[in-house]
Amino acid sequence: MVSTGESNTNTTSDESIFEGSPFRCRLSFYGRGQNASAPTLINNKTNLHKGDLFVISLNDDGTQKLVMQVDEERTGPSVNPEILIDESIKRTFSVISFMRNYHAVQKVVAKEKFALYLVELQVKEQYLSRGDMWRFTRKLINTTVYLKKSLEMFGMRATVYGLWVDAAPYRVSSGYITKDTKIVFRSLSACCTIFLQMSKEMWDFDHHGDTYYEKAVDGFLFDLFTRWKSMSCQHDVTMTLFSRVFYDAKCLEDFPTSLRENINTDHRGRYYEDFYRVIYQNERYDDWLPRLAKIKQVLVNYKEDLLTYHKKKLAKCEAEKMPNGTISCAADGNFLETLNLSSSVFERHFIDRPFDRLGQMSLVITPGAGVFEVERELANMTKQRVLDNGIGSDLVCLGEQPLFAVPLFKFFKENPNTADDYQIPHWMNLSYYHNSTTPSCFQRYIPRLPFDTNRIQGGMLEVKNVMNSIAEEPFMKPLHLSMEEYDAQVFRTQTKSLSKDNYPDKPTKAEIRVPRRRHVTLEYPPSIEEEEDCIQDQNGLVIVNNNNNNKTNNTHPIFGLHDDFRHFNANIKDDIVLSTSHAGTSSSIMGNIPFHHTFNQSSQVLFYNPHSLSRGAAQSAETYFLVSNLFARLQARPKALTNPFAPASIRIPMVPGRRRWAHTFPMGPNKLPWHFHHLRQTENRTKEELSIGISTCAHLVLPGTSKRILNGLVSKRTRYHGKIPNDLSARHKRILSPSNYELNKRDASERKDSFTDDTRLSFSSSNAHKKSNADGSMKSLTSKREKKEAIIWGPTGVEPWSASMITGIDWKSLTIPASLPTTFDVVPSAEELNRDYTHNSYTLIHALPPQDEYDRKIKHMLNASNNHEKSTPCDNMERQRITFDELIDQRLSQGFQMIVDIPAHIHQKMIDSIRRAGCKETEYNRLLSIGRIYHTLSLVTEESQSQDTVVIYVQQHKPQYVFQPKSVMYKYRFQCPDSSDYDLAYYELQLDSLESFPWNSVDNVVGNHGTGDHKLSDLIKYWHTRLVLMPVSKDYTIRNIESGQTKCDSREEMSHEDFFLYVEHFVRFLFMLNKLNRVPIGSTECIHRPLDPLTGKKRIEPPKRQGKTLITIETFKLADIMSGDKDAINNLLNLFRDDQQGLLFVKDSVLPEHTFIAIEAIWWSIEHCEDIENEQTALDLFQFLFTEGHIRHCTNIETSFRFGFFLYYIVTERTQTFSLDLNDYAEVEFHQTQTYIPSMDYLGFGECKPMRLLPKLIDNPQVKVRRERFKMNDVNLSSISNTNNENLEEEVSIVLKRDCNVDVDPKHISDRREWATAHYHSFYNPHCLFELEIRWLVATSCILGDLITQWSQRTGTILGSNQVAFHLVPIPCDPFAEFDALRGPIYIKINSLCLRDKLANLPDKDQILRINIFQELILKRYGFILNACVSYKNEKIYYVHISGGMLVYIISNVYNVHYNNRPTRVVSTGRTSDDQLSPLDYGFYWCWNFCLGKKWRSSQTGEEKYQDIMLADFRAFCANDNNRLVNFWNELNDLANEKINEKQRISSNDNKSNTESNV
Repeated sequence: MVSTGESNTNTTSDESIFEGSPFRCRLSFYGRGQNASAPTLINNKTNLHKGDLFVISLNDDGTQKLVMQVDEERTGPSVNPEILIDESIKRTFSVISFMRNYHAVQKVVAKEKFALYLVELQVKEQYLSRGDMWRFTRKLINTTVYLKKSLEMFGMRATVYGLWVDAAPYRVSSGYITKDTKIVFRSLSACCTIFLQMSKEMWDFDHHGDTYYEKAVDGFLFDLFTRWKSMSCQHDVTMTLFSRVFYDAKCLEDFPTSLRENINTDHRGRYYEDFYRVIYQNERYDDWLPRLAKIKQVLVNYKEDLLTYHKKKLAKCEAEKMPNGTISCAADGNFLETLNLSSSVFERHFIDRPFDRLGQMSLVITPGAGVFEVERELANMTKQRVLDNGIGSDLVCLGEQPLFAVPLFKFFKENPNTADDYQIPHWMNLSYYHNSTTPSCFQRYIPRLPFDTNRIQGGMLEVKNVMNSIAEEPFMKPLHLSMEEYDAQVFRTQTKSLSKDNYPDKPTKAEIRVPRRRHVTLEYPPSIEEEEDCIQDQNGLVIVNNNNNNKTNNTHPIFGLHDDFRHFNANIKDDIVLSTSHAGTSSSIMGNIPFHHTFNQSSQVLFYNPHSLSRGAAQSAETYFLVSNLFARLQARPKALTNPFAPASIRIPMVPGRRRWAHTFPMGPNKLPWHFHHLRQTENRTKEELSIGISTCAHLVLPGTSKRILNGLVSKRTRYHGKIPNDLSARHKRILSPSNYELNKRDASERKDSFTDDTRLSFSSSNAHKKSNADGSMKSLTSKREKKEAIIWGPTGVEPWSASMITGIDWKSLTIPASLPTTFDVVPSAEELNRDYTHNSYTLIHALPPQDEYDRKIKHMLNASNNHEKSTPCDNMERQRITFDELIDQRLSQGFQMIVDIPAHIHQKMIDSIRRAGCKETEYNRLLSIGRIYHTLSLVTEESQSQDTVVIYVQQHKPQYVFQPKSVMYKYRFQCPDSSDYDLAYYELQLDSLESFPWNSVDNVVGNHGTGDHKLSDLIKYWHTRLVLMPVSKDYTIRNIESGQTKCDSREEMSHEDFFLYVEHFVRFLFMLNKLNRVPIGSTECIHRPLDPLTGKKRIEPPKRQGKTLITIETFKLADIMSGDKDAINNLLNLFRDDQQGLLFVKDSVLPEHTFIAIEAIWWSIEHCEDIENEQTALDLFQFLFTEGHIRHCTNIETSFRFGFFLYYIVTERTQTFSLDLNDYAEVEFHQTQTYIPSMDYLGFGECKPMRLLPKLIDNPQVKVRRERFKMNDVNLSSISNTNNENLEEEVSIVLKRDCNVDVDPKHISDRREWATAHYHSFYNPHCLFELEIRWLVATSCILGDLITQWSQRTGTILGSNQVAFHLVPIPCDPFAEFDALRGPIYIKINSLCLRDKLANLPDKDQILRINIFQELILKRYGFILNACVSYKNEKIYYVHISGGMLVYIISNVYNVHYNNRPTRVVSTGRTSDDQLSPLDYGFYWCWNFCLGKKWRSSQTGEEKYQDIMLADFRAFCANDNNRLVNFWNELNDLANEKINEKQRISSNDNKSNTESNV
């Protein structure tokens, strides 16, 4: 089934591959539920043993085979040998031969003959970090795989999608994975951002008669979504339309005053604004095709809505002053800014980490041809951000493919007289969409440019000479020198004297240049080094040898710019303007200008000696350049051209960024990457040789495809492009993919930009002779060039470019995008490492986990895999290597890539540094790279090293000169889904400095497992996801709201009984979360809260404990205990330990005996003491026992007895010195739960109280109070400060959030220690959310995701009751898009005009307070609950709906103090008649919970329909639809009056009773 390049020839015999003769073996299949991971050999009577490879013939003639590996040997009832394999093979390879009982089997001895070059694995609805991928791939080495094989490692699941061998033009169906095999992970559930550029070409017609937006929606998107559906993709999609609008204005004063600050200016002085409209935000659908109707509907009205937006929103007087706008063309659009916004989102991939998404893809659809005018520094920053973050950037062009290299960036130029400068962005994957909904009127001709409609005058086509309309712009191709060669020449101290032999004007030899014709390309000689034809002048500059004695021929003009024609582009007609007027007026200046140039990553730099222009020059055919024009160009512009018509002729140094994605592609027959969507023309001879190559190994090709390959040779897609009418040419041509496979297999140095039809026919003997001579003389130079240099076009730097190349759609990349490979192959040379890099190193010494922990892990893993082998103890070096691998895992997860084979010069440098540090090297060394940063990690030993420590030596190599562009404060307008306004937004585009990342801190945190002084901090990019625990309402259900039985604003106040029950159920939730067990084990007893919900005091008949018999309760006297009676205290402690009536103790592997939960002990004491009537009295009792030392906290950290879920234990002789070092338990304090408090504060509404019951606000001790004020939306939001908290008792020592360790792998699935941290709320109240944020560095994401899913399921089922229940859902860490450029809140204005008369009698301050309290009561009536019961004053307070799908933020000054920084987005808000924002019109920010994916949906969360109903009803309510807002105000006012009267009545009764008592 698999073959390599060697199997294409007949030189390798079967005897050297196989051992022994084939034998007949019975083939059976695993049943359901059995381990089907690998074949099992039963009744082995053959030469096969465990680990051996064998080949199974699937048919009688032996043309279809599978290579597999023996995984296990066992005995069975059958006499004959039998092989058990996975039943999925039968479905994958649907051949009749599986019906036979016996198959021919033969042992493989030469495993390398079946080695795979590339393996593509498919992942769906799982997240794997790149470190997890590396762990996954290491387990696959020295194993066999076949198509659609299911793989599972450490909870990670993947399916084999594609298998490729080295240098072969076909895919195989099985093979052997070696250490050199490249493994790529492709995702069916990636995070995709689709950008549709709505430039003015979108409304133009293509040559098929379709508008480009129809071509985009009905064509490309339809095909894309169809493929997604067929592949069952579950991509997370954000679709955004973006445009740039230019305004017809001459100065900024032409705009209305309110908009002048928002207008941008480009390099040409044009005024513009950038607009973004998000249609879908983080949506997932099984079928996206029904959404095309909505997309098209938005596109139809998009242009008019955009151009008239300001005129509709502005006041009439200002709208008249607004200049007219026009949408820019594709080239002038905001293309780079869009990619930067996408990169800003992907840079934060570790925040709000979902466990069912893998990969990130940025897709831009443009109606243009792939050419963009951009700013140079922004282009370099965009490239670096995309490469650093490993983002797959795809560009799909709807226009026709031009005849030059694309994509192409044309840089801005400040001086219009300077020449244009270009850059080819190799980091983008370019595709062209060719299909159309209608047949083309052009059957033989494809127009590459839009027709110039200005030539149509009076209905007639103006006839003119097109060639004369081409501007005469001189072009010169400078020579190329690498950076090293340039530096060597510039700083060379000795200068060469100009001899007769190397004088620049001395002729060397003549080259005949044929007349240039369109579509004709010359055959160039092999590429050579420039040093042979370049000399040095006195200033150290390079002088070009020229042939001034050549004479002009009428038929064959002669020129002598250089021996290598690669430096002069003769392919394209318009490269150099051939004008006879130049010949008579100008001289040959080229030979008299000393110059040299070098390359950097962006462009070439040209230097020259202007004094040489005064020298005389002879008349020659080189006089294509005007003297003045050339001098002006050289003088004004110091950068040389990148010729897009000849990209392959330009060689630049191979930089690491060119090879980031190189190991994603299969390797073609000529050792070049295989790109399927780049199609080239090949000849009949190519087909013949390919057929011969396949015929020799057809028995190893994918079953069922060898016949198709032999007959058709190409797929249907490539055959479609290869159709050529018979009358076009007598030569039968065929388009063949991959584009790299060519007949001649010429040397890479011979490849040029394009090949003519004439030269593609065959290669003459003279050409072959010329090639052989060139190979002999240039062998060393060519190898040097291949090692150091790259072609400026192409994603990997080695692909040749051809003008005849047809680029289609890379459907594989758009359907199942690949993750960044973990391997890499570019390293700096020894000279570069010493010259251009800085070096630093440090030594890590960490303690190893105990030996028994490793042995226990291995034992559990063997038991889980049903492996009956005896486990062997883990040796000390293996324990050290596990910690060593964790450091590599972290670097891979942060974007590093691994160089598998460490070069000799780097290895030697590493060894020398290790020995200088006094350590001894081992065989465990790794080299990793990200960009130009290289890390070497070595597992070393020391003389004084103990057995339980590991020593790791880390060396860092960083570039001396770091590219750090200036940050750009980008200003744009943004419209989120369900919003009608383009809100003004600011976002800072900047490049993260990878050189300053604190790897030393990361290594120490990983080595110490996040304990001690090395904990997770914000400086470390750790992964985290935020969960919230919310109550479930039994009456306010989603089903009733969707059916119309219940109104959206009808959630009732939580009852007293439910309030108490939620506290009780929360204790059970924490019990489950901490994985505690009752004593005795298996007991399900629990203590109920023995209080009356209405009074908060002891019930008359307290509820009996579940499972207890009705026996007399033994009680104790509180007074005896509090008096310090030792006998009474000992009796109480004995009562605690009583088996029948004592406390319910908890137990796990580390807790001491007699451990109990604090809140349960308080409830127990209320039952067993007649003197204790409430929880506060019981709390005082246990505080006394704690102070006396009879009970202690498990960690000995707490200084008091806490009211809540805390673990304490009774001190005995055995536990006198116990202390729990690690914080492994989540402990929460209950806030204001001893008595019932209402969530609807009607009394505060009536009295205009600035502070409600919840939340309690305290000062943040870590944040200094700032006095600065800022304005948002032109209104001072700090005008009403938080003076409402002045009467509160400030408790600076209060910690609002605690941390505890999470046992990520309780089932011991992983082979390492997995750890994470839970960052959770310290306080809980039933009216508020309980937040739980999981943070991790060393944890397998799949195992952690399964654990969180288990929490959610148990929360909703086991803990629920008929009356109250919880559900656990994720929410964003940045809910209102403070730091997300592509998300934003929806502004919902509250209509305060209808309430002005009701507020008229109040002072201005009380008006604002009452309207803000009114907003809060609206949210609570709609089912929103507070995010925290205790909060810092400087933190934002928001509300989450009980369904988990919506979040709302009140724009108010009652208790919301905005961050003291400039807002990233300013929303459109209501304004009064004098254009001033009224404080009464603040309203709400509404956001969707994009973290609530499909796997989290349930009957409690609802679907999209429910969320749309909620938003529409909430908007209607705030707009006073049907007078609902006023009616609710009146209802609240009546309830508030009742509360005020009740308060006054209670106050008067208290005063009366006090008076009577005094009398």
